[in-house]
Amino acid sequence: MMLTGLRALTASFVIACVGLTAVAQDFSFSTPSGQTVTLSSLRGSVVVLLFSGVQDPQRRDGLKALASLAERYQDKSVKVYWVSINSTAQASDEQLKSISSTVSILRDGNQAAFKRLSGKVAQLPTIVVLDQEANPVGQPRGGISSSSDFINDLASIIDRLLQR
Repeated sequence: MMLTGLRALTASFVIACVGLTAVAQDFSFSTPSGQTVTLSSLRGSVVVLLFSGVQDPQRRDGLKALASLAERYQDKSVKVYWVSINSTAQASDEQLKSISSTVSILRDGNQAAFKRLSGKVAQLPTIVVLDQEANPVGQPRGGISSSSDFINDLASIIDRLLQR
């Protein structure tokens, strides 16, 4: 009898924990113009986040890749962002505004989203793809390899998500 009660309690605990982890965590970002963007506000779209810093040597390559993806999916429900992990003390809003005229910029100055979404990768740049419910898809990708077909690899993930 005691064992049955313990099993029921354990099952209830597991169900409660699964329910808690199934909900995607919401994060807030700021734009260089001072607006707030949350992950929950992006639901309904596939989202590509490239976390990087202004000093990151791969920043330009990452921005080029993002610009290509943004152009490729401009008529689809896809949002593409370069996310600065720099605080306002490390990079001003004016600096961020000047980084790109073709890719939307967000700031994750306290690195909360970066730390949570990059998982064990924790290198710059880190690319995360989110589905239409703002849940991460697959493993985060660290770095941009010039030897890989980076844009087409991301595009295949995005295409699969858009077909759902």
